[in-house]
Amino acid sequence: MMIVEEVMTTKLITISENDTLLQAQQLMVEKSVRHLPVVKKRKLLGIITESDIRSAFIFDGRTTDLDEEVPVNPAKMKVKNYMTKEPLTVSPETNIEDAALIIYRNKIGGLPVVKDDKLEGIISIIDMLGLFIDMMGILHGSSRIDVLTDKSQKSLDKVSKIINDHGLNIIATGIEPFPQDDKKQICFFRVDLCETEPIVVDIEKAGFKVLDAID
Repeated sequence: MMIVEEVMTTKLITISENDTLLQAQQLMVEKSVRHLPVVKKRKLLGIITESDIRSAFIFDGRTTDLDEEVPVNPAKMKVKNYMTKEPLTVSPETNIEDAALIIYRNKIGGLPVVKDDKLEGIISIIDMLGLFIDMMGILHGSSRIDVLTDKSQKSLDKVSKIINDHGLNIIATGIEPFPQDDKKQICFFRVDLCETEPIVVDIEKAGFKVLDAID
């Protein structure tokens, strides 16, 4: 099982609690990030995001008795007054599935990774997406075969063996229900780039139905 430590970003871009929102905003633009851990000697104090800064600009706007707007001054607004304190975190040993679930359920862009009260890294939606793309072999030359099987492990193993017997590596697999029959499933096999026709022939000879094959 893959853990956060294997995927997280360790080249951290951080900010101090006494820095200003203007500095935070400029750093985000310069480094193309949307959130900054707020640290003091590697101890995580909070996190400041693009959304926090936008909200600060909106809610700190003031009006006079004459309804004249008084502009905010981000150069005088301290990060510590607008950051999210005690943000959700994970440890380096947290498994990837749990981290992804926390990000999804809380609708956040990333999670600081903390060990012994020290910031070790950060794992973001981009890191998760990169992992998914890598696991699916999308950026590498590959082929795909979609096979209709029953829901037994035996059938999955049998199709996998046919593919392996053709000298191919299975880069990734996926499974989804078959809408027309709840006793069956669609198995997706992403394999080394190849001509799929000979494999399709052997899979169908073994009694399975190939729904699609992409060289």
